[in-house]
Amino acid sequence: MNNPKNLLLIALIFLGFLLYAEWQKDYGPQPQVENITGVNSSQAVADDNTVPSTNGNDIPEQTAVTPNAATPDTSKQRNADSIVTVTTNVLKLQIDTVGASIIYAELLNYPVTKKSKENVVLFNHTNESSYYAQTGLLSSQQRFVHTETYSVNQTQYNVTSGKLDIPFVIEKNGVKLTKVYSIDADSYLVGITDNIQNNSSVVWQGQQYKQLQRNNPWFNNEVSFSDAGRMSFRGAAYFEPNEGYTKLKLEDFSDPDENINVKINTPGWIAMVQHYFFSGFIMSETNSAISSQYLPTSETPYIIRATSGYSEVQPGAEGQISTQLYVGPKIQEELPKISKGLDLTVDYGMFTAIAKPLFWVLNKIHSMIGNWGWSIIVLTILIKLLFFKLTEKQYNSMARMRKLQPRIKTLKERHKDNRQKFNEEMMKLYKQEKVNPMGGCLPMLVQIPVFIALYWVLLESVELRQAPFILWLQDLSTPDPYFILPAINAFAMIMTQRLSPTVGMDPMQEKIMKIMPIAFSIMFAFFQSGLVLYWAVNSSLSLVQQWIITKRIEAKG
Repeated sequence: MNNPKNLLLIALIFLGFLLYAEWQKDYGPQPQVENITGVNSSQAVADDNTVPSTNGNDIPEQTAVTPNAATPDTSKQRNADSIVTVTTNVLKLQIDTVGASIIYAELLNYPVTKKSKENVVLFNHTNESSYYAQTGLLSSQQRFVHTETYSVNQTQYNVTSGKLDIPFVIEKNGVKLTKVYSIDADSYLVGITDNIQNNSSVVWQGQQYKQLQRNNPWFNNEVSFSDAGRMSFRGAAYFEPNEGYTKLKLEDFSDPDENINVKINTPGWIAMVQHYFFSGFIMSETNSAISSQYLPTSETPYIIRATSGYSEVQPGAEGQISTQLYVGPKIQEELPKISKGLDLTVDYGMFTAIAKPLFWVLNKIHSMIGNWGWSIIVLTILIKLLFFKLTEKQYNSMARMRKLQPRIKTLKERHKDNRQKFNEEMMKLYKQEKVNPMGGCLPMLVQIPVFIALYWVLLESVELRQAPFILWLQDLSTPDPYFILPAINAFAMIMTQRLSPTVGMDPMQEKIMKIMPIAFSIMFAFFQSGLVLYWAVNSSLSLVQQWIITKRIEAKG
């Protein structure tokens, strides 16, 4: 894998990959309107209607209906007295009595940066980062939507063990709704149950809707090249067992052709996904409609929504409609236990088929070792062993070509004025000595997908976020602060070059090969240290393997 030509090809692949990412960032489709400034409350009321229409079990309409004074912009009217705060061992939640909606979710075990006192916040109600989870009931009779005010018993809860049910109550015209949040002290999964008590004289019919609504805090913000999340997906997603995992980027919401507008007849889920974390509603019902909505004049223009089928509650009877909300990290071992396909929010892209087994092996190694850095080293060794025979053929070919260098040099001097003749004689020599100059390409081509898949594993796995290794490496998801790993890799590459045949290269190619270790070291200086650790170990092992094979073949004379 460390053949100079192979390294050049890998470098070109990486540079192409990074150039494509930058092109998408600068010239890819952008939202028409983002975070709106200078919009007063009356304008927001006129432009932003986030309550879905009632239309049976059909998909909610994608265009907002004309709002009225009964559907205020609740984000403009919040006050401390209307907010219920719930603190668990893993979450701090704020639930607004207006709509009984979750408007704040802080992940207490995930600091923003290593040793920071500030934690990652998903749901929030600031203009800079507005993001909510809302539920409600639609009905042609008595509806209960996320713009109406509920009553509560108290506004402060601490859940340090077990599970606690927190009721929010509202009653209209003989129909009483008790929305119950079930909070577990050690879980990121929140239960939401709508208990409907029909004290009226007619049958109540309605649908439950749940939606995630947010703005785009990344819009027009420069992302550092060293930011591990710069390549990650940000947007809405849903899962239906028959159709699989479907995504919608935030910048594609404004395109009518990209709108989500589907019915599903099996349990599924909807989500808002970002790097390392996500929120998602888990639907247990077998008859749902899923849609996206874009509200260009709203401070939270992006909505992903699911609407259930009709439920009926007879006069004098009670009914119940339930859902679950996950808000937290993408813990790959836990997500499949919650709902089928939920682990797909860990987005490895086109290399998922390789990346998932790689992470599974890495996670198993970590369960025995307890350190992600050493786990990466062990995984590197296992990958090296897996490709040992392929790389052995590669290095044998290179070593035999190295032995032929004096003869090739003679041919080059003999035919220095006839490049075509030199190439013909060199190929005859290769054929005579049974050397395949392309023998090193196949092992490299086979290993490239593995390397890129591992890149995505280290990029997307929240388990490695802020994971310490040794000494100066206290966060494998950030670059090496002292550039020691890039330097080790550069040294291994330079020594590899000295073992690699270069006769036959044109002068320009030789110059490129000489600066390649420096170019790679500069590039790796911005990569996550976990990835550079893999590459440095792999390069060092390759150097040792190539040196042994080269010396063995040279000893044969």
